[in-house]
Amino acid sequence: MGELSDRFADLMARMAKSDADLFRTIGEQNASVRQMVDDLAPAAEDIAGAPANTALAPAALLPPQDCNPKALKARFGKVADAQSWIESQIGKAPKKATWLVIEQTCRNGAWPAAAKRAAAAARGVSAEQLEERLSALEASLSQRFDRLESLLLLLAEAKQPSG
Repeated sequence: MGELSDRFADLMARMAKSDADLFRTIGEQNASVRQMVDDLAPAAEDIAGAPANTALAPAALLPPQDCNPKALKARFGKVADAQSWIESQIGKAPKKATWLVIEQTCRNGAWPAAAKRAAAAARGVSAEQLEERLSALEASLSQRFDRLESLLLLLAEAKQPSG
């Protein structure tokens, strides 16, 4: 009876060790999945299209009453003149300005960042692609668990007395 108890204790110790290895592997896989999701998901400020901290948002270049198209045309006359004035205030324009862009820039105090949002959307991954990747990872993990379970069963059968 003592030998059977010792064998059972040995088996339990090995199972505890393999469980610890399994949990460590699962933890590493979870960390890897979290990192993949963090890398693939667009940042909150890319989604919102606005700075995260509104206290750091640029101030308007002109008072609100002077930012309508009629007032801007009366003040500057030509788009080129308005663009050069704004560029002297906040820097070079990302593209050729229109009156609509001039109006938005005077209200917001910054050139529109449409190119940044388009680039962020282009590098993002769709929900379908993410689901596909996660399904493949789930299948891989399931196969690993099946192999570990088979290995444990083989070890348990090998240790059983054949009599």
